Amino acid sequence: MEIYRNQEIHIKASAILRSLYGSNAAFREGQYEAIEATMTQKRTLVVQRTGWGKSLVYFVCTKLMREQRRGVTMVVSPLLVLMQNQIEAAEKMGLKCDVLNSAVKDRRDDILSSLENNELDLILVTPETLFAEDVQKRLRNIRIGLFVIDEAHCISDWGHDFRLEYGNLRKIVQQLPANVPILATTATANDRVI
Repeated sequence: MEIYRNQEIHIKASAILRSLYGSNAAFREGQYEAIEATMTQKRTLVVQRTGWGKSLVYFVCTKLMREQRRGVTMVVSPLLVLMQNQIEAAEKMGLKCDVLNSAVKDRRDDILSSLENNELDLILVTPETLFAEDVQKRLRNIRIGLFVIDEAHCISDWGHDFRLEYGNLRKIVQQLPANVPILATTATANDRVI
């Protein structure tokens, strides 16, 4: 039997996985290690192919952190279509989720109120919405338990052409308390991106 650095995290994370996928379910190579690193370190970078299960890493971390009564997981994601798929997957895990993007302008105030009241487990937000004036004003009232940058290659690789706000995420990271873990995920990473 493999010995893990943090047996408590391994036991709880494995139980979450089995509750979703059955009693014989096992993490893919590197998934548990990414979960443990995120739960025990400040910053983690996961570079894995599409379909490997990067979102499972932050969903499991979210469940574990919410059990510890920590704040919301904020996932910065550039793709609206991907957001809907991620919401559906997270809700199957029993997470209370929502999105902040251009498609929910009429509900934005209500969503921000839910975040301020710590009523959501996970929020998916586009970088443009994250830097909108009304969101920035209320961000200091939102207790973030985990900050995730999905498609992290946008920060340094081609985000300057496609999503300029990715380059500004460092401002958010610098404002976070030191005990808030930061997880960056991507399937596309050369040495410069890393």
